[in-house]
Amino acid sequence: MSIKAKLKRFESHMSTTEKEKGSAANTNEQGSWEQLNTEACSFDGMICYIRTRRMSLQEKHGPKTFAEMKAAIDRWDSSALAHPLSKKGIPTEKLLFFDTETTGLSSGAGTQMFLLGFASFTEKEVEVKQYLLSKPDAEVALYHFFLADAKKLDHLVTFNGKAFDWPRLKTRHSYLREAVPALPKFGHFDLLHGSRRLWKNELPSCNLSTLEAEKLGIKRTADTPSYLVPMLYFDFVREGNPAFMESVFAHHEADMLSLIALYAKLSDLILDAKRQASDAERYQIARWHEATGQQQAAFSLYESLLDSKDFPLLARRHLGDLLKKQRRYTEAAEQFHACVRQGFASYHCWTELSLIYEHYLKERDKAEIYAYRALESSSSNKEREAALKRATRISGKLKR
Repeated sequence: MSIKAKLKRFESHMSTTEKEKGSAANTNEQGSWEQLNTEACSFDGMICYIRTRRMSLQEKHGPKTFAEMKAAIDRWDSSALAHPLSKKGIPTEKLLFFDTETTGLSSGAGTQMFLLGFASFTEKEVEVKQYLLSKPDAEVALYHFFLADAKKLDHLVTFNGKAFDWPRLKTRHSYLREAVPALPKFGHFDLLHGSRRLWKNELPSCNLSTLEAEKLGIKRTADTPSYLVPMLYFDFVREGNPAFMESVFAHHEADMLSLIALYAKLSDLILDAKRQASDAERYQIARWHEATGQQQAAFSLYESLLDSKDFPLLARRHLGDLLKKQRRYTEAAEQFHACVRQGFASYHCWTELSLIYEHYLKERDKAEIYAYRALESSSSNKEREAALKRATRISGKLKR
């Protein structure tokens, strides 16, 4: 056999061997993706890996079942309370509990979203969908499949998503908009704001892991730390081994399920504060109601705190403010008097008493006394100047 013929035969053997190896590798890789409940979906020559997992409503995430969480969230539909977290009129099945994983926390050009996902309720299940960027230049496939599914829902529930996740997604979409579906117009509940409202003075941090441990009763076991998630993704891109993504998928899924648990917890506390909230939580919920103009709801919770251990005077001060807004001036004055008798919120309460007695109860002699009491209890130049100006003005009126 000639040398040329031998070389040709050897090349043929090598080609067959490499094809066999490649076929075996592809088969093994496909099997690995299937074990992760993940399939490779192709669009425009690019791959997006989509993982789907469905859980019965009787399964638990933390101490409560998804059915219990859904019942808590559904209570908004029968509530007359106007609240920033109210989903009244929005079917729970239309909520999209959305989260992302990125290659970094900065907003710089080098940071990329590589995992998008959402959890949602169906009639009998909770469904989790995750969309994995197969490689950095396959974003069109990632956003194509994500947006095709997400448009079926219409209201985002996130944790810091208004400031981080959704703006970043919108920015990337603007670059790809000619090649991917239009971005749906979603409503948005951001649970970070509500969490800070209730617990910023109670907890060392309001990050999701702290809330899980301190408020939701969720204990993660063998969870991949957030700082390792980008590293595992880079390993996956470099080596193509699906095994690198197993713990990343699990970490990301747990984040989304915790959004459901957190929304249910906040819903329970806000809608049933007198029974389910601690005194500290009730006080913060009352302040939230007051800030959003829900005076009657705030009033009711402040009244419920009058016999509490730590909040009776704070509650009285706020009741005084609300009563004054309602033009119930005598009752407001009673609350402010109760505060100053115990030396609480003196400057604010003396000032309010001075205003009430001058303008509404028309007892300027008392208004003058209270204005000077406010001056005595002032603690800043601004307060002193305002109190002195008021006291001088009232004294001038009395001398006329």
